[in-house]
Amino acid sequence: MNKSLIACNILAEVNQDELKLAIVGKWKGHVNGPFEITLEDLNQMKKNFDSGNVDLVIDLDHATIFNKTGEAYGWIKELEVRGDELWANKVEWLEHGKELIKSKKYKYISPVLLPNTIDQATGNNIGWTLHSAALTNRPFLEELGEVVANNKNQNEGESGMTPEEKEKMEGLESKVTTLETELNKEKEKNIETQVDAAIAANKVNPEQKDSLIALGKTNPDSLKDFLDKAKAIVVAPGNDMYLNNNQNNQDEKIDVLKLGGIN
Repeated sequence: MNKSLIACNILAEVNQDELKLAIVGKWKGHVNGPFEITLEDLNQMKKNFDSGNVDLVIDLDHATIFNKTGEAYGWIKELEVRGDELWANKVEWLEHGKELIKSKKYKYISPVLLPNTIDQATGNNIGWTLHSAALTNRPFLEELGEVVANNKNQNEGESGMTPEEKEKMEGLESKVTTLETELNKEKEKNIETQVDAAIAANKVNPEQKDSLIALGKTNPDSLKDFLDKAKAIVVAPGNDMYLNNNQNNQDEKIDVLKLGGIN
């Protein structure tokens, strides 16, 4: 096997800013020959990364390998060994990197693993290192899932949820919508009750009902303040200013001038 480098195209799953990069196993069909990755190798990759002082680049189609440099589409900032897997614990995706993944123009990640790395300072062989990673469309390892560039504005199809989780989420959203609808109906009913009570108390005219209900829907506090301050409307007497109704007999009219002793 060519020990210079191993580029493993992986359908790697991103969880928020995390990225699975390698797993323990054996592979026989690589272009550079069969190779094996052990848990010790994963730990060595993390150790060598931690001892370095730079983030690792995520480029496009291995430009860093083939062209000696390449534009960054993301940066690997921290590695972690989880069981028999190597994860980029922190990935900073750049916007053009996210866009390539969300548009499905690029779906896979290809880490470049160096089995025999020579330390620049000491000249010693420090073993396995993670050199870089690339967005690519030519997968080699298919065990690790598809790349999903997650962010706060992504749609549900890119959320990485299982069908069961998505179904549960949709059920909860439906319940929330139903509760919101019922709450709005209850609020509208309460507003109408307040207005009807004000009409019954002669604080507002019945003609004002629709406009006051509209006010309550847009600004309940303003409606409450208005109704609290409203006072009963005083009805002006009829045209017969000389007549009044006897409290004991509503049908008997009394001349108010005669009550004053004037003939």
